[in-house]
Amino acid sequence: MKRIFSLSMALLLLLSVVMVGVPIAAAEDQNVTPSAGPAGTTFTFHIGGFDRGERVAYWLNTPNRTILAIGDRGTDASGGKITVNWASRAGIPLGFWQFVAHGVDSGVQKVVTFEVTGGSNAPASGGTNVVPSAGNAGSTFTFYASGFTPGERVGYWLNPPAGAVVTIDDQHHYANSDGQFSTIWMTPGDVTPGTWQLVAQGTASGVLQVISFQIQ
Repeated sequence: MKRIFSLSMALLLLLSVVMVGVPIAAAEDQNVTPSAGPAGTTFTFHIGGFDRGERVAYWLNTPNRTILAIGDRGTDASGGKITVNWASRAGIPLGFWQFVAHGVDSGVQKVVTFEVTGGSNAPASGGTNVVPSAGNAGSTFTFYASGFTPGERVGYWLNPPAGAVVTIDDQHHYANSDGQFSTIWMTPGDVTPGTWQLVAQGTASGVLQVISFQIQ
């Protein structure tokens, strides 16, 4: 029985490895934020569809077709959903990666593809950055900020050129082990042109970072 289980797991892992390098459209119950970023970016995975409370094992498939174990003991699917953060490190392979989550009881397996890009947009300690610094309606902005306490949750919101604060915080963003935070925002088609600000605040440290950008 043990041998059959081992063979089954080996086939499962092999199937996941073969799929690396092929971008997969995200389903409604699974996504990653951001979908792409340089080494140093913290990726946050949200995945549903599992049995309530079941144990979910997870790992990463790298672009060079190897498996990177990151979920030592897995996690429990609260309400059938899991949220996992992974802080990428300098020197990792560039290209398309996959986060694979497997329900131990249900057998449900979900795969989320994301990209580790070249270069580094992460700011120096205490600094901020936004890529691009200006864009039109429909553009996707990626924000980076540092100086937070490692592992703390970071709340964030938008200040438009005029009017009320725009709430976009999904409650699932945390600073990585270097105290860095990153998130993305896709501007809607009817966005107001002008100077906007993304404000990020550490919920434990109180550190506040303000990132200005232009919508043309």
